[in-house]
Amino acid sequence: MRLIGLAVVLVCKGWAQTDARLAALHQTLQSLHAQAGASAVNPGGGPKLTLAKHQLRDWIESQLGPVKNEGDETKVAERINKALERVSVAASKDGQNLLGSLGDVGIRWESGLLVVITGVGIVCQLDESVYGYKRIEGTWQRVLESEQNDYQAYTPQHIGAVHVWQSYEGGRQTGPAYIMTLGNEWGCASAWHRVYYRIWRVDASGSKSLVDESGDGYLRGQSYIVGSIVNSPMHFSGPVDAIIEFTQGSVDGGVHNREAVRHFLIDGDRVRRVAPVALSPRDFVDEWMTHPWSESQGWSLPPDLSKWHLKLHADFVGGAFLGDTMHCQTPDLWQVGFEPHDAKRNFKAEPNVYFLIRWTPPYSFALADISDNPWPLCTQVDREADTWRTLFSTQNWRC
Repeated sequence: MRLIGLAVVLVCKGWAQTDARLAALHQTLQSLHAQAGASAVNPGGGPKLTLAKHQLRDWIESQLGPVKNEGDETKVAERINKALERVSVAASKDGQNLLGSLGDVGIRWESGLLVVITGVGIVCQLDESVYGYKRIEGTWQRVLESEQNDYQAYTPQHIGAVHVWQSYEGGRQTGPAYIMTLGNEWGCASAWHRVYYRIWRVDASGSKSLVDESGDGYLRGQSYIVGSIVNSPMHFSGPVDAIIEFTQGSVDGGVHNREAVRHFLIDGDRVRRVAPVALSPRDFVDEWMTHPWSESQGWSLPPDLSKWHLKLHADFVGGAFLGDTMHCQTPDLWQVGFEPHDAKRNFKAEPNVYFLIRWTPPYSFALADISDNPWPLCTQVDREADTWRTLFSTQNWRC
């Protein structure tokens, strides 16, 4: 009887008859809300959550017909959200158990792609999904979806940004679209959470995942992660250029955090990580030690540094940077000192290591050499070398 009553309520302006799909979604949401044992450790992910996501997605798709030109999506989104208000289940009194609730649906255009963002409540946050649509033969066809349905290693996501790059010629779209999504977990507390960055190539045949990576990020200001995707060079003939930045922990606990930079050039399906990989000499050493040799080798000038990398690289890399970074008499060289700590021996300090870094403006770094002893020609203190930097004006704040 309750579902019949709900269906009657759903008869409003624009609907001439009841919508059984919304009634089914409401029933799934009620079942989620009644789910026992949900906590920050197990925030409510499971098959029922996936069912709710897909019931929501499928119903929204049935409402997209009136969207034909930019601006149409505003009224459609208002209409969709008004209907969903009647379907959503209220959050628990403590405000943490959001299971069964729905977030506002966002609909917007991005370079000819219609982007829809939905959110279904779990514990302490919404688990958001991104869907992308292209109008093909007069109907909206889903060409992209990004959502978290693996509940064995569940990492719910908040969508921070969706960026689309599409080349144009003579006012018409040419070639595939490239879509970047940036997101993070929220959770009940803590300024540290996982961040996600993903890039797809989308054409008439569908979407192909090109980048799907994550890391531990620190909340600075209002966002965990920022990024951009453009064509390079400006004449639209070069590879697609994607750059992402977030704050992550340093191997030196005294430093606390550093800016992580992920810069990719994408040519068709080929993805290359290129400079900058860091924004300061210390951050570069941090990156070199903590990444696999297959990556660090490309940032090394001599071919025989693999032994040093094997010695310093581990599942846990920790230690302390030594004093100030030193500028050498050779103008493009800097020295970074580091004291490794052995995680297998109660973090006992090991002999110091000195990295010789070649720095080419603005942020191209390469490892020139490593030694047990400081270089005699690297004696000029350079306190500005490791000043906090960012590639994004929106990141001009410090914690």
